[in-house]
Amino acid sequence: MRYNHEYLFLYCFIIIMKYIPKLLILLLFYSSWALAHKKDIKIATVQGLPFSDIIDNEFVGPNIEISTLLAESINLKPTFIPCPFARCLSMVQQGEADMILSLKKLPERENDLIFLHPSYMTQHDPLRFFTLASRKITINDFVDLNDLIVGTLRGARYFDAFDQNKTITKVELTSHKQLVQMLLHNRIDAFIDRENSILAFSSLENVQQKFSLANYQHNTAINAYIAISKHSNIKHYEERLSKALQKLITNNTINNILMNVTNQQK
Repeated sequence: MRYNHEYLFLYCFIIIMKYIPKLLILLLFYSSWALAHKKDIKIATVQGLPFSDIIDNEFVGPNIEISTLLAESINLKPTFIPCPFARCLSMVQQGEADMILSLKKLPERENDLIFLHPSYMTQHDPLRFFTLASRKITINDFVDLNDLIVGTLRGARYFDAFDQNKTITKVELTSHKQLVQMLLHNRIDAFIDRENSILAFSSLENVQQKFSLANYQHNTAINAYIAISKHSNIKHYEERLSKALQKLITNNTINNILMNVTNQQK
């Protein structure tokens, strides 16, 4: 009986080894077929000024220009999917979308994402805390946040001391518009974001005078990356996309696109 089992095992092993080359060829053929038939690249896009906006039902902004250039470098058509930040991130992590821009590189995100190198932008603007001027809330130091209700963008990461703090009451919201509305209606005491992201909203011109910027701010430059999904066929384009990104940085194309936005804000 023992020998029968051994012969059976050996027979199965031989059969498996016989078909492995064919399976590998089939897998390679399928991958090549999938790439050849991929016509577009789905870009999860957060509507967030000054880097992207929707005007007349069309996406505009530097992130749109940059992602379009990257798509063209691999002969694909960009399809922009509007979504809140947390939803955009989740879609790319699950392979429902192919790419996301303006992302902070974190170890836990690398489980599902491939970060293209190098980073395409460094955000130098400090993280600020917005309050209502009429309430005269004072935030001179980090500890002053402990008794406040602070609005944040769902899924966003700011800086370690804030992200890991358990004594600050944080309320996660889906958009900058919600952050502003919650503050104006006294549902939160403050919210955190970069000044250029908030003041870029033209609709806020009539309410900006109601805001007060806290003295305390976190001023550390953050590298912003472009990431693609590990669970999408787009992963096979990693090398080509990285080379295209490097070229756009080296020839100052990306810098010129970003500088146009800076000049428009002045």
